[in-house]
Amino acid sequence: MALLTSETRLISQKLWDSDKGLLDDLVERFCCGQYGKILEAPFVKKVFEVNGDSVTSTDFNALLLSNISSHIDHPDLEVKQQRELEVLLVGVCCLQLFVQNNWLGPRPSIFTPKQLIPEAVKLDGSWLETQLSVDGEPVYGLATFPQFLYLARTVLQFCKQSCTCLHTVDWWLLRCTSIHQDILDSKSNTLRELVISLIDAVLSKEPLMTDDKYRKLQIEFCVEAGLLSHRFYRYREARELLMRAKKLSGLDIQFTGAMGKRTRYQQTDKAQLLLKVGRLENDDANLHREVAANGELHMPKNLNLEDDTVLNAINFTDIEGLDSVAIADYEQALVLGLMEDHRRSQASADSMAEEEVHAYITFGLSQMRSWSVSIAALLLRSKLEKDSSRRIDRSMRQLEELFNQTLRDESSAGERFRLFYAANILPVWEIQKQLAELLLSLGAVGSALEIFEQLEMWEDAIACYQRMGKTEKAETVIREQLAIKETPNLWCFLGDITRDVDHYERGWELSNHRSARAMRCMGYLYFAKEQYDKCIECFEKSLCVNALQVPVWFTYGCAAMAAKNFTLATQAFKRCVSIDYDNYEAWNNLASAYVKLKEKKKAFLTLNDALKCNYENWRIWENYLVVGTDCGEFNAVIQAYHRLMDLRSKWVDEQVLAILVRAVKENILDASGVSAEHIQQKLKELFGRITSKVTDKAEVWRLYAQLCAGDMEKMLQFLQKAHRCVMQTSGWEKTIEQCREVATQSIQLADTYSEVSGANSNPTQSLQMLSSAKLMLRGVLSKIKQIHTDPVTQEIPSDDVRTMCSQLEEKMAAIVQRIEDLKQSS
Repeated sequence: MALLTSETRLISQKLWDSDKGLLDDLVERFCCGQYGKILEAPFVKKVFEVNGDSVTSTDFNALLLSNISSHIDHPDLEVKQQRELEVLLVGVCCLQLFVQNNWLGPRPSIFTPKQLIPEAVKLDGSWLETQLSVDGEPVYGLATFPQFLYLARTVLQFCKQSCTCLHTVDWWLLRCTSIHQDILDSKSNTLRELVISLIDAVLSKEPLMTDDKYRKLQIEFCVEAGLLSHRFYRYREARELLMRAKKLSGLDIQFTGAMGKRTRYQQTDKAQLLLKVGRLENDDANLHREVAANGELHMPKNLNLEDDTVLNAINFTDIEGLDSVAIADYEQALVLGLMEDHRRSQASADSMAEEEVHAYITFGLSQMRSWSVSIAALLLRSKLEKDSSRRIDRSMRQLEELFNQTLRDESSAGERFRLFYAANILPVWEIQKQLAELLLSLGAVGSALEIFEQLEMWEDAIACYQRMGKTEKAETVIREQLAIKETPNLWCFLGDITRDVDHYERGWELSNHRSARAMRCMGYLYFAKEQYDKCIECFEKSLCVNALQVPVWFTYGCAAMAAKNFTLATQAFKRCVSIDYDNYEAWNNLASAYVKLKEKKKAFLTLNDALKCNYENWRIWENYLVVGTDCGEFNAVIQAYHRLMDLRSKWVDEQVLAILVRAVKENILDASGVSAEHIQQKLKELFGRITSKVTDKAEVWRLYAQLCAGDMEKMLQFLQKAHRCVMQTSGWEKTIEQCREVATQSIQLADTYSEVSGANSNPTQSLQMLSSAKLMLRGVLSKIKQIHTDPVTQEIPSDDVRTMCSQLEEKMAAIVQRIEDLKQSS
C-alpha cells in the first residue's frame, strides 16, 4: 500500500500538493482493499470500452492497448501523469483481485471479471490458458478468475513500455511475474530472465532505491527480490539482497542460549536455542511510532499444541538480558527472509539446523504484526512439525485453519495484503495439497485421494491409487477426464500409468510441440529402459521448450555419461550448475566427465565448487582427494584427507598415502612447480593422526617408516608395528603372495635393526636389537617352512618359496655373524 502512495508522491510533488483530493479517494480505497470499487471508476470503463456486438480475444487485446494509449495521451504533463497512475491502478487492482481470490481471501471476491470485461468480449478459456502458459508450462486449471492475471500482466507490460512518468511499474510487474510463476506447473526460464531484469531495473531507480526517506520500501523490496531470487536458484544474489535489507534495518540478529524446559514433566532446566534480535542503533522512539502505526489488526489464529507432554512453547527460566526488541511488520518479514537464507546455507537438514529454523519461526510468531507474514510463519511451522509425532496433530489443524481463514472475512483485504509479496505464502490449493500429503503420511490414503481429486492434482491422485493397489482405477479416472477435455498433461499422466510412449507422443502433438512435460516424461521412460540415444533426443526437445528444468539437465547429463558422450555430459552438467549453483551432485558428475575427457585440472576445480555446496559429503571429498593427487595438488590432498577422517574416523587410502610419501622422498614438483619436500611435516602430522585411529594397517606403518627415514629409531619403531600387523593376519603363511610380502618386510626390518644397532654406542642395546632381528627372522622362516615343506620328502616343492627361505636364511646368518662379532668385540 505504501508503494502506491509513494508512486503518487514520486510522480509529481506539485500534483500531490496542489490538488490532493484528485487521487486521495483512489489511494484510500486501494489501501482498504476495495479494488472492485476502483475498477468501477469512470476512467476504467473508458479503458475497457468496446464498440461492437462481438469482439474476439485477440481483437480485445489490441483494443485494450489502444484504449490505454488514447487515455494517457494528453499534452498537459500533469494530466498525463495522473492518467498513467490511473492505468497503473487498473493493472495493480486486477493483480490484487487475482491474489485475493487464490491466496489471501476473503474469497470469492464480490467483484468478478464479468463486471470489468464487456459482454461483447468473448475470452475463450483455451485462448486464455494459451496466453498464460509460458515455456510449455500450463497454468493450474482451477485457479479462480485467471482473467484478472491476464489483464494485470497486459496492462503492467504496457505501462513499462509506454508510461514514462511511473517509477514503480517495474516493481509491480515483478510482483505480477512472481504470481504468474506460482500458477505454472514448473519454473519457467522466460520468467526467470524477466525477474532478473526487473530486479536490476528496480535497484537502479532513483530516488526510490537511494533516498533514505524510502528506507522501509527499500527493505521491503530487498526481501521480496531475495525470496524471488531463491525461488529461481539465484542463491548468492538472494543473500546479497537480504544482507542489504538487514543492513538498512539496523537489526542485529544472532543465536543465543537460555535455560528452560520443553516438557511438562521435565525436572531440570536444559540449554535451549533462542533467536535474539537487537538494534545496532538505538532508535526506539521511531520504532514505537512504526509499531503503533499498524494499529490493532486481526491476526491469523496461532493454534496451541494441546499435547499432554510437550509444552506449547519452551518455558525459559533464565532469560534476563536476552529479550529481543520490538520490531515493525516489515522487519518481521525480513527476519523470515533471513531464515530462508540461513536454511538454504545449511549443508544438511540435521537436527541442529531444524532447531535454528524453529528459533526463527518462534521469534516471528512472538511479534505478529502482519497478517501475511504471520501466515507464512505458521505455514513454515506446520511444514516442520509434520515429522514430529507429538506435533503432527497441530500441523494438520493449523493447515486446516489457514485454509479456512481465506474463506472468512475477519480481517480486511487491505490488512491481508500488507507485505504479502515479502512473505512466502502458498496459494490455497497448495495449502490443501500440503494437508493431503500430511494425511497420506499418516496412512489416510483415501482422505488424501479425495483432496487430490478435488484439486484435480492427478499426478498425486495416481500415486494414491498405486499405493492402494488400484492402478486400473487410476487409468479409468484419467480416461474419464480425457473424455471431458483432452489436455497434454492428462495424456502424460496416462503415460505415467501405462508406461506407453504413444500417450506422451499424443500429448506432445496436442500441445503443438510445446509440452515440455511430454518430452521430459518420455525421456525418463527411455532412461529407465537404458535407451540413452532416444532419451537424449527427448530431453533436448523438452529443454528447447523450457530451459529451466534442473532435474532434466541433470538426467540429460547422466544419459550422456551412460552413452559415453562425455563432451555432451559436461555441457549438460555445466548448464545444470549455472542455473542451480548449489547442486553438488551435478558438480560431482561434471568432474567425473572431465576425468573421462582427461581434463583432470578442470575436474579438480569443479570438485572444489562441489565442496562449497556440500561440505559434509565424504564421496565428494574422496573424489577431490583422488583427482587432487593426480593433479599434484598435494596441500589440498592432505587437507582433504583430514576432512575425510573428520567425516569417517578410520578412513584409509593407502595408494594416495604412497604417492604422497614418494613425492616427498623424490622431491617431485607439485601443481605449482614447488618441490613436495615442503609438505613433509604436514604429511607426518597426517600419518600421526591416521596411526592414532588405525593401528592394524601394515602398509600405513611401512609408509610412515619411509617418511621418517632420517630418524632411524622412529623408522625401526614403525617397521616393527608394520611387521606385527602382517604377522597377525590370520593364515598369511598359506599363500605364496602373502609369504613373499612378509618375507620382504622381515628382511627390511632386519636391515633396519642392523643399521640402528650399528649406530648405537651401547653394546648391550645393539645386541638386544640384533637378537630381536634373529628371533623375528627365525619365527617367519619356521612358519613358512612348516606349511610349505612336503611331509614325505621333507623338501619345499615351490621355487618361489625356496628362494624366499634362502633369502631369509642368508639374512639370519648375517645377523648371527653380527651378533658373534659384537660379542667378541665386547
